[in-house]
Amino acid sequence: MSNMNANNVHKPQAGGYYGKLMSKREFCHQTTHRKQLLHLHLCCLMFYFIVVMSVFLQNRIPNVLGKLFGVSEFLNLFQNIWVDHLIVILLVLVIEFTKSRIATSLLFAYTAIDCLYKYYTFHRIEGVWPLLVAGYMVTLAFELAKAYEQYKMTGIA
Repeated sequence: MSNMNANNVHKPQAGGYYGKLMSKREFCHQTTHRKQLLHLHLCCLMFYFIVVMSVFLQNRIPNVLGKLFGVSEFLNLFQNIWVDHLIVILLVLVIEFTKSRIATSLLFAYTAIDCLYKYYTFHRIEGVWPLLVAGYMVTLAFELAKAYEQYKMTGIA
């Protein structure tokens, strides 16, 4: 009898109340994870703001320079950057709705590559703030995932 109790002590109990686990979405909306969710949402809002300001500035500057110098090549250059904004917006939307570690890691890698590209192309440091925000998003997503894995093992939220 003591041998059976010794074996059962080390096994984690899964299931919480009545053996039913919460989904990841339900788990993330518990009051214990409100701080991480708020910070993740604020980081997503920062990226939305960065993209909106970038789009605004890219539409204003090429039009002014194109009219000033009579050059339409500026417009072709800046139309190619729309793909960059689309990728960032899609990744941020995935992060906001799924709290995905993969999406946050991809966004961090994308902003790091963009930062390095700007440094080697223009010889100045640009894009550091989005890189820092994306890095913080990675830590938040991994904290939430670690807490959810622990919940699945113990059943305690």
